[in-house]
Amino acid sequence: MQLKMYSIRDAKAEAFNPPFYKKTHGEAERDFTELTKSPDSMVHKYPEDYDLYYCGTYDDQTGLVESLTTPQHITKAVNVQNR
Repeated sequence: MQLKMYSIRDAKAEAFNPPFYKKTHGEAERDFTELTKSPDSMVHKYPEDYDLYYCGTYDDQTGLVESLTTPQHITKAVNVQNR
């Protein structure tokens, strides 16, 4: 199965967090929204510092990863939190 690969970028750390995998952008956005609204998470405490990016695909049958040349911005935590 082809899974989409995502990462949350921390602007203050100037780094992308380890990737996670979902079937659709919608699933990734839902998980990011949950993290943004969870009072114990750093994403909730500092939403202006975090962004969700789509980074490519992962094939769980072959183990191959196809990365985008440039990660594609999906949404900012501050925007999600304000919905």
